[in-house]
Amino acid sequence: EILKLAGLVCGVVFKHQSEKTLYIAGDTVWYDAIQEEIDTHQPDIIVVNGGDNQFYEGGSLVMGKEDIYETYKAAAKAKIIVSHMEAVNHWGLSREELKSFIHEKGISSRVLVPDDGESYSL
Repeated sequence: EILKLAGLVCGVVFKHQSEKTLYIAGDTVWYDAIQEEIDTHQPDIIVVNGGDNQFYEGGSLVMGKEDIYETYKAAAKAKIIVSHMEAVNHWGLSREELKSFIHEKGISSRVLVPDDGESYSL
């Protein structure tokens, strides 16, 4: 039902022979097409929108912690940057909760949750 309201997702992959491959997944949750993009393009860096944002009805609009974990498992070598955290008033997953989850899973070396204004050189 949420797909009817929200519409299609749009991700983009940037490739250049002298740069790392970057996949920006956009506003999406984990589903088969994300796996297909990872398998096809083998990105070095993946940016996902996290926060488990939801409307009152219909489910998640962007990735929650389990979706992020699925992304991690699917991309064996990629660094994953979780953006969009606490950026919109209907988020359901805080940075601290996600950081705690990442620490518990032992995946903090590859899953990054930047603070506002923080940047990375990967």
